[in-house]
Amino acid sequence: MSDTLAPRRPGVVTFVGVILYIQAAIAFVIGLSLVFDRERELLQELTGQDADFIQTTAIVELILAVLLFLVASAIMSGQKWARLLVAIVIGIRLAVVSYWIVTHLGGPFNWNAIIYAGFGIFVLWALYGNAESDEYFEGAM
Repeated sequence: MSDTLAPRRPGVVTFVGVILYIQAAIAFVIGLSLVFDRERELLQELTGQDADFIQTTAIVELILAVLLFLVASAIMSGQKWARLLVAIVIGIRLAVVSYWIVTHLGGPFNWNAIIYAGFGIFVLWALYGNAESDEYFEGAM
């Protein structure tokens, strides 16, 4: 084998990429569902929003689906910018979750916030905290 080959993608990086693909698929399904159901009175009643707001939300979800897919593809191919982008988003969300936990002690969503924080820390470790990931992102161009 040649030394110029890119290093093999570590399992934790693949896991992060798969999670991003799943999030992209979920955002796509939500976006499509909202596009087709925006006129339903039950949806408007349950959300307290009108059809225009629901359509705007649908468009945002569809855009997020495309962005998540592109970032997942970039993570899977070892692009450094994608790793940095994911780290920035996770960092912002960890700050928000930390604020939520501190300001809503004993609230019903604290376990959800704690689980999300743990997952966020795992993602940061997977992308930056082990030598295999560093080698992969440095070698895959």
